[in-house]
Amino acid sequence: MYCLNNYSLQSLNSFKVPAYAAHYIRLDSLKDIADFYTAVDIRKRPLYILGGGSNTLFVRDFLGYILHVQLSGIEIIEETHHKVLIKAAAGVPWHRLVLFCINKGYGGIENLSLIPGTVGGAPIQNIGAYGIELKDVLDTVEAIALSTGQKIIFKSSACGFGYRTSFFKTKWQNQYLITHITLALHKEKVFAIRYEAIQAMLEKMKVNQLSFKAISDAIIAIRKQKLPDPTILGNSGSFFQNPLVSIGHYQSLKQQYPSIIAFKTEDKEQMKISAAWLIETAGFKGFRKGNAGVYSSHALILVNYGGATGKDIVSLANQIKKKVKFQFNITLIPEVNIVSGVIK
Repeated sequence: MYCLNNYSLQSLNSFKVPAYAAHYIRLDSLKDIADFYTAVDIRKRPLYILGGGSNTLFVRDFLGYILHVQLSGIEIIEETHHKVLIKAAAGVPWHRLVLFCINKGYGGIENLSLIPGTVGGAPIQNIGAYGIELKDVLDTVEAIALSTGQKIIFKSSACGFGYRTSFFKTKWQNQYLITHITLALHKEKVFAIRYEAIQAMLEKMKVNQLSFKAISDAIIAIRKQKLPDPTILGNSGSFFQNPLVSIGHYQSLKQQYPSIIAFKTEDKEQMKISAAWLIETAGFKGFRKGNAGVYSSHALILVNYGGATGKDIVSLANQIKKKVKFQFNITLIPEVNIVSGVIK
């Protein structure tokens, strides 16, 4: 267990905002987690579990424990002619796991290529892209209950998954430290390519025969076109969720804004509205406020042009939320975890 006090978090969050942790603790093994649980009374200070830092915005110094999960390892648990169970540790970069599976000929997560962050953060957010969500392929989540130190295995159905959320993000927040996940993948040549953007990129790349790798390559190319590299321009990808509205609300907006971008959902009474369309239509695409701004190529991405603080980015986000609420009567919900580290 590696412990430091007053530790800079600027290099550990993809927004690259300055912040310090009163107590930074790196956890490289299950023994480190057990040692931490034995040595520290977590009731006395705030606690935040950090993975890749790609979905975290620190608004001030964190006056508690930052647990940086760095557990590593990928293993094949079970394999048949058609299916495979893959177990991955929480500290593994998500895209590394995707590439491992593609190279082995395992399908199911190729649409989730190049999503930033680590394996441990994937079930918290129920990460998703291009018609696939983690819950579609997740078998189990292994975690340590921070109140008892005991290992618990959750079946996917018990995790309360929803659109970009789970019980780990809501009612179980900071109650469990995820150590591993197990995915149920397949070997059949079954592909999810109903999104026009995927089809267009496959055509552009002149792909004649579909494969898990071809789809992954296409999605990587799409994401690189749309998204800024966080190593160059601080960002956390999509800042807001695509909001869900009633059919009646959508139809009313459709009359006023015929170009509105929306998607059907499993709930026939709701539509999912493109948050990027809302923000762009509200006039914020390319908008800049000091060192914080809205990316010029994608309105859903807030960026740090260099020197912005977490408070600067939150201020911009609040300005966007206020305008979108006024213009469309829709409340945008951040997808990013906004972390203060203040005892409530």
